[in-house]
Amino acid sequence: MNENLYKLFDEVFIPDFSITGDDSRKIIDLGEYGKLETYSLYQGIVLAFIDIDLKNYGEVFIEDELPSRLLEINHCLDGRYAYTVGDDEVLYFGKGDLCISIHYLTKTFPDFPLGYYKGLEIFIDVDVANDFVKEHIPHFDLVEFYEELEKTNAYRLVRSNDRIDHVIGELYSVDERINIPYYKLKCLELLLFFSITNFVGSDGISLSKKQVRIVENVKRDLISNLDSKITIDELANRYGISKTALKNCFREVYGKPIFRWRKEYKLDYACKLIEKGDLSISEISKKVGYSSPSKFSQAFKDYIGCTPSEYNK
Repeated sequence: MNENLYKLFDEVFIPDFSITGDDSRKIIDLGEYGKLETYSLYQGIVLAFIDIDLKNYGEVFIEDELPSRLLEINHCLDGRYAYTVGDDEVLYFGKGDLCISIHYLTKTFPDFPLGYYKGLEIFIDVDVANDFVKEHIPHFDLVEFYEELEKTNAYRLVRSNDRIDHVIGELYSVDERINIPYYKLKCLELLLFFSITNFVGSDGISLSKKQVRIVENVKRDLISNLDSKITIDELANRYGISKTALKNCFREVYGKPIFRWRKEYKLDYACKLIEKGDLSISEISKKVGYSSPSKFSQAFKDYIGCTPSEYNK
């Protein structure tokens, strides 16, 4: 079932990949980049659990126009993901967020800000699936839903909330003895939820590509000299942006405030240095910008859960 949808993966994946499994469940193995665990739910509808690890979308995916009218429903479990809409609008979404989009109008921005992404995606060929869906949800027309989305900004972003968690959250931990019938029920429940939801506007805050470039430059400044002090004022003046706009844009791309992100980056980098074993704890604490090993040790324990000397033992 859904061989036509699976053939579309040949049009979007750059590296060699393997597909194993049967008609109902297939694993798409992308090697070092991760995998997609997919399930054919109904004719024209495929559910994919995504677990990928990469810095640049362009390493794996091609965004060419496909022959089918595809509706995509993305839910982020962990990491961050980005779409470009039109010529200059970049939309980021992260943990717990749900994004409904049209494939050919929303191109994935060539970057995963956190370097990894976990979540699920439901691919729907609206022309193939519509009759079946109408049998079960008579008042909901997938084609009309798609075309209405097409007329507006081609996506709807719903930030994490209890209703989304209730409908989708349970999909990630299902007993394999009942997983396929359960996925089918939850897919129809999700579409039923869409049928009564008035998606007016979007919860997303879009950025311009210029703002994204500023954030990327700020990130490079933040990590180029981890032992140096830097202020929001310096960064805002350097790139000609207000402090408020800079803080908001950075949070939108990386999902965290600037200095919380930098602190966690420093401590993650410290973990790598400890694992490497070439430097003492005191040397590492200086290298990542701490004035004393004791302050470094406390920050490390608060974030990692153990002291630097206990780590990697």
